Amino acid sequence: MFCDKASILGKPAVFGMGLTLLFVAPALAQGNEGTVDNVRDALTQAGTATKNAGESFWDLVKSNPWKYGHLMAAGLVVVILLIADVIRPGSLERAGKRSVEPHNCLLWFACAMIVYCAMLLGAGLMQFIPTEYRGGDDALKVQALQQGLTYLSAIVTGLVLCNLVNAGSKGAGLTFTARSLAWGAAGLICAWPVVQAAGIGFSMLHEYRTGTEITQQAAHPTLQLLLDNQNNPWAWSIAILAIIGAPVVEEIMYRGFLQSAILKLTGKPWLSIVITSGLFMGAHMLPNTNIPWYSAATVGVLGLCMGIAFERTKDIGVPITMHVLFNLANVVLTVMFVK
Repeated sequence: MFCDKASILGKPAVFGMGLTLLFVAPALAQGNEGTVDNVRDALTQAGTATKNAGESFWDLVKSNPWKYGHLMAAGLVVVILLIADVIRPGSLERAGKRSVEPHNCLLWFACAMIVYCAMLLGAGLMQFIPTEYRGGDDALKVQALQQGLTYLSAIVTGLVLCNLVNAGSKGAGLTFTARSLAWGAAGLICAWPVVQAAGIGFSMLHEYRTGTEITQQAAHPTLQLLLDNQNNPWAWSIAILAIIGAPVVEEIMYRGFLQSAILKLTGKPWLSIVITSGLFMGAHMLPNTNIPWYSAATVGVLGLCMGIAFERTKDIGVPITMHVLFNLANVVLTVMFVK
C-alpha cells in the first residue's frame, strides 16, 4: 500500500527518521570514515554514561531500599492517578460531587462536636468504675480502660448520628457498605507509598533544619508504649484500641461530619479535603499528644488521601478501612522490625 505525502507528515516519528537517513546516508555512502568513527564514539560514550548512571542509581536504591523504594512507588502512584483523572483539578466535580443536602453546615459541624463531646464524656465515665476495678497503680490498665470508654462512647454516638443524618441525606455516604473493605484496602495500597514518602521528606527537612539525626524509635506514643511493654496485655489492649477505635471515631468526626460541613459551606470538594486534613494534622500536633511535627504532618498527608477516597467513593467505610489498615500495618512493622 502506498502512502501519500499527508499521511507521512502526519507521523512525526517516521518523518523524523526519514530526514535523519536523508542527511546521514550520503555521508556513509561516501565512505566518510571520520563521521562513522565520531558517531560510533558518541554512541559508545552515551552507552557507558547510561550504564554508569544506572549502576549508580541502583547502588543508591540498594543503600536504603525502604526509603528509595517508597519514593519511586509514590511517584508512580501519583502519575497513574493523574492519568486516570483521580486527582486532577476538577476531577472530583467530574466524578459527581457527594451530596450533603438538605442539611446546613451548622448541623454537620454540630454532629462533629457532639462526637468530640462524647469522647470527653466517655473519659469521665472512669469515675463510675469501682475503685478495685480501675487498675490501681497499674497505669497501663487505667489508660486502657479510659481509652476504651472514650472510644466506646464516641463510636456509639457517631453511629447513631450517622444513621439519623443519613436518613435525610442518602447521598452523604455515611453508611458502611459491602464494598467498603475492598475499596479501603485498594485505597491504602495507593496511599501507603505516598504517605511514607511524605514522612521521609518531612523527616529529612527536620534533620536539615535542626542539624540533628532523628533517633526516636517510634514516632507515635502508642507505638513507643507497645515497644516498651510488649509482654503487657494492657499495652496490647491500648494498641488494639488505636487500631480499631481511633479510626472509627476520627473518620466519622473528621471525614464524615467536619468535611461535610466544609463541603456544604464552600461547595468545593478539594477545599473541604484540604481544610479537614489540616485540622486533622493540627489535632495531632497539640502539646498533649507528644507527637513530633514531622509525624503529625505525615498524618496530615494520610488525611488528604482518606479525604480524597471518601469523596471519590462516597462511602465513609472506605476511609475507616484505610485508617484501620494503616494503623495495623504500623503496629506490625514496629513490633517486627524496630528494636
